[in-house]
Amino acid sequence: MAPVDRGITMKAWRTIVVLFLICAGVASAAAGGIYVFAAEWGTPGSGPGQFNLSWGLAADRAGNVYVADFYNDRIQKFSSDGALLATWGGYGTGNGQLRHPTGVAVDIAGDVYVADHYNHRIQKFTSSGTFLAKWGSRGTGDGQMTFPYGVGVDSTGHVYVADYYNHRIQKFTSSGTFLAKWGSRGTGDGQFTFPCGVSVDATGNVYVADQYNHRVQKFSSSGTFLAKLGGDGSGDGQMHYPTHVMFNAAGTVLVCDHGNHRIQEYTPSGTLVRTWGTKGSVAGEFSSPTALGFDEAGNLYIADTNNHRVQKFTPVLTVPGAPLVPTDLDGDGRYEDDNGNGRKDFADVVLFFNQMSWIAANEPVAAFDYNGNGRIDFADVVWLFNNL
Repeated sequence: MAPVDRGITMKAWRTIVVLFLICAGVASAAAGGIYVFAAEWGTPGSGPGQFNLSWGLAADRAGNVYVADFYNDRIQKFSSDGALLATWGGYGTGNGQLRHPTGVAVDIAGDVYVADHYNHRIQKFTSSGTFLAKWGSRGTGDGQMTFPYGVGVDSTGHVYVADYYNHRIQKFTSSGTFLAKWGSRGTGDGQFTFPCGVSVDATGNVYVADQYNHRVQKFSSSGTFLAKLGGDGSGDGQMHYPTHVMFNAAGTVLVCDHGNHRIQEYTPSGTLVRTWGTKGSVAGEFSSPTALGFDEAGNLYIADTNNHRVQKFTPVLTVPGAPLVPTDLDGDGRYEDDNGNGRKDFADVVLFFNQMSWIAANEPVAAFDYNGNGRIDFADVVWLFNNL
């Protein structure tokens, strides 16, 4: 009798992988859509494109990504696919030099603001790294800072600084003129214990990652307390040392839950939408993520700090009931390109999986019955993945 092959075939392994990717976080559902892992770049080191803790991160409208490379004392600028475009900084206290930069923000004009953490100041640069301005010195007075951590910019050009060791937020003009401040050390509403990241949404509300209080606080642009999210823990909606907050085009609030190695998403009113990510080093996993940013196309970039890399996630719309725009790429009558982006890729697998019930009820079976069993089911998901 012939021996039985008890090994797992490559096709079976691919089936296991698609189940893992869809269920374990590389494809992560969000309000109105999902984020699918698209790319990563960076390795530990000091060479071009390497990081010694990828700390702060911001993306501009053109899709350029700026990363605060903490122990390399520099800013690195990349294309949306991770090609290195520019580097500036270098250890020191002079104009344009940096000492352990932490936060990065980009205004609507494309100018770049950097929280120069150990120099106790903010520096402003052009998008190519030309020095423009600086403000701040170590201290507790108005306009002074003690280890500023995060920086954010609103649509009118006002700059908000998370003044880490002074447990407050300071507001400036784009040229550094002091305008306002709020906060003091404590656990009450409007108080902080080491505020970390600061970001401004499309309506001008200011969100602060209140790191050692394990929460995010929301304020008006003048500092009036509005709401809070979180609380220490690892459960859904809880946080452990959150470091940054950012918003997608739909207004969804995304939080870097640094100590829990994950991302949490909330509606603008504060309802938890989803928690995704786990500790690790493969695609879609994180080790102490510290910052995130969106480009104009909705791509999400995450500074995966202790993995010394940046991860990019692509949005795929999955609005229940929304019509699909599929394409038959090879003329066989089946729509392999489910999301209509002109190619067959993993985004199509995730879209089909999330919309399978709606497709079965609203679309011709033959157009989506990829494996030919006469119905639309999970076997079609596996077929689509195996035939990418």
